Amino acid sequence: MQHDQYFLNPRKPHGFGYTLIEPFLTEVGMYEFNLSSQHIEISEEVTIADDGTQRRIDLILAGGSALSEHPRWAVFMELKVGAEEGNDQTTTYANADEWNFSWFESSELNVDRLEEKHYEYLKREDAEGPGSNRFESLNWRDLVERFESEVQDSLYDYPNRSVIQFTDFIQSLKETEGMDSDIDTDELNERLNLYFEHDRLIRQIEKANSQFESDFETVSTYLISNWESELREKFDFEDSDWKTSPSSTAKWQSVFPTYWDQDPLNQSSTIKLFFRHSPTTESLRNQQLTFRLRLPPARNVHTEPHNDGQSFNDMFAEKCTGKYNDEIHEAVNPIGVDEIKLGAASALVKKTYPLDPHNLTGSYFEQLERAVEEFCCSSDLVVVFNNVFEEAYEQVFDKEPNGEHVSPLAD
Repeated sequence: MQHDQYFLNPRKPHGFGYTLIEPFLTEVGMYEFNLSSQHIEISEEVTIADDGTQRRIDLILAGGSALSEHPRWAVFMELKVGAEEGNDQTTTYANADEWNFSWFESSELNVDRLEEKHYEYLKREDAEGPGSNRFESLNWRDLVERFESEVQDSLYDYPNRSVIQFTDFIQSLKETEGMDSDIDTDELNERLNLYFEHDRLIRQIEKANSQFESDFETVSTYLISNWESELREKFDFEDSDWKTSPSSTAKWQSVFPTYWDQDPLNQSSTIKLFFRHSPTTESLRNQQLTFRLRLPPARNVHTEPHNDGQSFNDMFAEKCTGKYNDEIHEAVNPIGVDEIKLGAASALVKKTYPLDPHNLTGSYFEQLERAVEEFCCSSDLVVVFNNVFEEAYEQVFDKEPNGEHVSPLAD
């Protein structure tokens, strides 16, 4: 049931957004609020890591903070329409510790690291249940009723193509369960007649939009692959002891002093303060480059209390809004930042630079160099935030950061 995965993914271009995934999670007993503020990944045919059997569970949904190194929650699903469960299939899935599941730069999902997890066996109403008692039975009939109740009053507010796909999906499930249809066929046919009447124009628009999306993706990929070399030709990262950190995910491209990347607990999760830029397709469409000084708000090492009962992030924010407040504002004022948020983690300071629509790649590199010059080469800005970083680190972890004291990036 590929459409099940498609309609549950809020990032797909079906236009339903979170309309279907929210009631679905409620149906499986997971009451997640504010899903729109979370990052959600959905993968089908997912294999068990290092299992050797190549057994694949049909669907895994996982979500949490985009800054977290691992999902916070997950739903493991086996979907059955006509086939019965294979030999010890759900038992094997229930006992699996790790899955080959992509979460940003990580390629594995560790079950023990999840705060909440659900195992669901989606089947026909009259079919036998799962072999493992860890899996809960969910019927296609229940899913159909839940989906229809959510969209029945607003079905025709969504895109034409999505309405066609969704109604076809629902009808297929109803045939599977032998359910009567309560779709208003006259209204649906009237709408579909309009679609077919303008089919050629709609297809041309969809094709053009698809090409535009592809072009923006191409530019984004090019920028991800080349921004590091462009900056290294302009700035002296080696002698200044600064790092560039490209990521396969457009949102997470970063520049920072080596000194601002510390491992106080000898774990894989590190304390980090960094400058971020994001050549996403959305930023390119908006003809903008946004440069931020960012403090991760969701890493455990940042948010757990330590030596004096305070977390690093709380201590950092306390010093930003107290002892160093005036110095920080004096340092950022010449840059002309758009936003300053010193009282909490995440983006501390932010500035947006315009891009030339006739030269997106060239202007992106030019504005990125300008941003690095303004933020990273500014001795006042780097020094004052370094003082905050250093004092917060020493007070929370009761030791000095490793390495040399940070200096501004040199060109």
